[in-house]
Amino acid sequence: MNSTTPSVAFLCSIVVLTAAVVWAQPASTEPVTTLPSDGYVMARLEISGGLQDAKDKTAPSPQRLILTLRGRRPANLWFVRPMAGDSRLMVERSTLTLTEKSLAGEVELRTTFNRGKPQVPVALKLDLAVTDGKLSGRYEIAADKTPYKSVAGAASGMLLTRPPAEDAVSPEGSWSSFWGSRHDMSCQEQPAMLSDLSRARAVWRSETYVPTGYGNAPDNRYFTRAIVSGNCGGGSSPVVADGTVFMYFYAPSPQSEPATKGSPFWRYKDEANFRAQMAALNANPREVGQVLNHFRPLGDDHVVAIDAATGAERWHTVLPLRSPNQQTHKHRGLFGVPLVAGDTLYVPNHASRLYALDAATGKLKWEVPPFTGPDAKPSVRPPTSPSPMLIGENLLVALGSWFDGKVHALDPATGKEKWTAPGAYAMRWQCDGKERLVTLTGLDKRKLNCIDPADGRVLWQEEVDLLAVAPQSAVISGDMLLAAAPPPRGGPNVVRYEGWKLSPGGASRVWQDAELPGDENVPVTVSGGMAYLLGKQLIRCLDVATGRQVKERKFQQHGPGSNAWLGVVGDRLLLSPEGQHGVARLVFLDRDLNELCPVWLPPHVETTAYNSQPIVYPIVDGRLFIRGGDGIYCYDLRSGR
Repeated sequence: MNSTTPSVAFLCSIVVLTAAVVWAQPASTEPVTTLPSDGYVMARLEISGGLQDAKDKTAPSPQRLILTLRGRRPANLWFVRPMAGDSRLMVERSTLTLTEKSLAGEVELRTTFNRGKPQVPVALKLDLAVTDGKLSGRYEIAADKTPYKSVAGAASGMLLTRPPAEDAVSPEGSWSSFWGSRHDMSCQEQPAMLSDLSRARAVWRSETYVPTGYGNAPDNRYFTRAIVSGNCGGGSSPVVADGTVFMYFYAPSPQSEPATKGSPFWRYKDEANFRAQMAALNANPREVGQVLNHFRPLGDDHVVAIDAATGAERWHTVLPLRSPNQQTHKHRGLFGVPLVAGDTLYVPNHASRLYALDAATGKLKWEVPPFTGPDAKPSVRPPTSPSPMLIGENLLVALGSWFDGKVHALDPATGKEKWTAPGAYAMRWQCDGKERLVTLTGLDKRKLNCIDPADGRVLWQEEVDLLAVAPQSAVISGDMLLAAAPPPRGGPNVVRYEGWKLSPGGASRVWQDAELPGDENVPVTVSGGMAYLLGKQLIRCLDVATGRQVKERKFQQHGPGSNAWLGVVGDRLLLSPEGQHGVARLVFLDRDLNELCPVWLPPHVETTAYNSQPIVYPIVDGRLFIRGGDGIYCYDLRSGR
């Protein structure tokens, strides 16, 4: 045994202590679907003092605490704290018990002052009476030597054994893929909604623990960050359909041994030294396990279905050893996002694999290519377009690279391949009432291709100087394609967007915009005949048909930065100014690019993706669904609720 690798006995001592991170752990490569077996209960409480920063000199203020229980034991909890940021609280142990007359006991939590500092405990005690679904009594937070104050006081609220009617999410509402159900980053029709996001009602945190995104993830240079943030689970986004939220992520596989031997980043000379360093950081067995997880080469794919009204897990499918365990902060590629189509969920993973799952049960229908065993040397091979597309009778998925990317047409029922065609970046186009597929491919010799999705025939092809590597860097609106040539090599990130008129016989450029300085990408969102370009601390609005500049807004702060995202919500825009460095702020803008509210820092643990593809935030039936750093979170944006 390598002297720098922890012993088997030591590895076996690493157990998951928090209910929030308990996943099904299959002992083989066969997919496993688990279903909840006990009742799910939610307690919505108001506590008089709240979880308060120790440096805060103001008087304690009331705060919401949302606690969920599965089988009368805690599933998770959420202190709804303004300006929560990346302050994680992990449930470690609990004696909290729900009976017919009481909800009482203690929950042991873990937190940290900041990255690289020792973890410290926080204890929450509840002593509540249950009377006709109402909760009342006392709470206490013991937080000595932590970033928080110790506090005690009154607590009251409601115990919900089933969701209130007002929390039900319409099954007709959906956001079915990375681009939404309308394929253009716009929401469906919504009820009347708040303009000020800070007034959003916190509804639930998902029962399922979802690992952090790349923006907060550990990296080989600072892998001990895994003690605080946990392990990375990729950069996918939630999708919503039929009253259900679907989420894909990967997790380090317990069947894949940590590859510390020979790693240039493993900095411990032997097991004793590793133990001593972990003890100096006050790491418990779960946290030590997260450090070792960083070095496991293979990951298990997880797909989970979550009740959109309560956050309860409906099913959880694990597909063992199918993904590379890419534990990195700076992932610069794309990432698969599920597509919901009818009764089937199509999920692309991080290694050019595609799953078809029954959306109601989580059962695997098929996977391509057929799984014969884990890769000896796993490699990252994500799709070149995040979500598959269903056009007519074919399921289309773009794989490969910019040099040799191809669109594969599969039978949606079986996964059998029907045809392939050139294209790394794929877009839908309606031409004379017929569906068409338009693709961009190539780096040095770039081509624009129009493909018949029924049989894969290339109907026409144009040589162009256009490049789209981020999933919002080229869009089609009507018969207009908007895209840009790449910035000059070695020069500043400055692009000039172009408008190309598409026709049954080809494409021609009809306008070119002025130069636009970008950050790392220059995304574009199109709605109502207007194109919104996200430059570096500016948004430029163009008329799609003519390229005429309608409006430009330069920001002093809180404007578009790295990996920004813009969604369309009726007559307003939802802007995520920065989607790269773990800072997940949101703001509503009107169509004249004026803020409708202050920039909002959601009161939960945040996360982001990195570089090329942002995490997208669906709004369905007036509810906002956010992938946070430790789960999915739901907010009610409806006015008057």
